[in-house]
Amino acid sequence: MKGNKRGQELTLGTIILIVLGVVVLIFLIYGFSTGWSNLWQRITGLGGGKVNVDTVRTACLIACGNEEVYSFCNEGKKVVLDGGYENPSVTCNQLVGKVNFAKGSESKNETGIVSECARISCLGTSPKRVS
Repeated sequence: MKGNKRGQELTLGTIILIVLGVVVLIFLIYGFSTGWSNLWQRITGLGGGKVNVDTVRTACLIACGNEEVYSFCNEGKKVVLDGGYENPSVTCNQLVGKVNFAKGSESKNETGIVSECARISCLGTSPKRVS
């Protein structure tokens, strides 16, 4: 007897669509319950984020070598460490000492990211070149 089927068969495409639908639903529930910024930090944290310590260190070395007083003493740079810890506005002069980095409610201190520049003195209100 043809056409006497007791149940319908699920195709592979249907199963894949169901699985994708469940994954998207879990993603939306997690995003709305914990906050989208928290979810984005977790996603970028898996890939290392946008770590830029070496780039900032090189820029500070160039500013020191070229005696660019403003760049070394006053220009704020956004520094991102491994794990998503960041400081949105820190100068090269501050990076010589102890700097606080934050990731959400967590914080982390790092010291000596940039070596001291003997050519530039940032003391006082207006930075000056050291002769």
